[in-house]
Amino acid sequence: MKNSFRKLCLENFKVNRYLASKKIEKELLKIAKNYKNILLFIPLKNEPQIRGLINKLRREKKTIFVPFMEDLSFKMVKYALPLKRKKFSILEPLNKQKTLQKIDLAIVPVVGIDSDFRRIGFGKGMYDRFFASLKYRPKVVFVQIRPCISKSKLSDKFDVVGDEFISFNVRRKNDNRNYSRFFFIRSGGIFHSKKD
Repeated sequence: MKNSFRKLCLENFKVNRYLASKKIEKELLKIAKNYKNILLFIPLKNEPQIRGLINKLRREKKTIFVPFMEDLSFKMVKYALPLKRKKFSILEPLNKQKTLQKIDLAIVPVVGIDSDFRRIGFGKGMYDRFFASLKYRPKVVFVQIRPCISKSKLSDKFDVVGDEFISFNVRRKNDNRNYSRFFFIRSGGIFHSKKD
């Protein structure tokens, strides 16, 4: 069930990635202003392109961390250039020094979410293992280029639970013009959306 939902979500990624990423970045910037230590991700081709966000937050003196793959999970390292392409085509900093600093906010890419507001990822379980290893819980914001939400429970109890979900949806009206709608969902089933 989870695998077929994941496949459906991955087929659903066809959207103007540049426009969606800009909208998502704008919302993430509003959230991130209240936090100092932030875990971000270096995006893959089907994830929101948040490199601009990383640069803006660094200029605002925020401490940015990114995943550094290690075995079946990852460790958190400080973001620094240059980046090197590693396993699964993931870019990582050359810095391999694990940080023990606590993060206040984690911005996590998703393939989809289920009715329990849990993350459906690519199926490797890296984020699940990472969050399970933390002895505290930062605020977790899920991001996705285009929303893919299951009305059913598909997750396992070890799957990461989010606090918020930010995505972008494009709708087509009868006159064939594109209308974009920004999606913002809070945990607990309260839906908020903003029209462009």
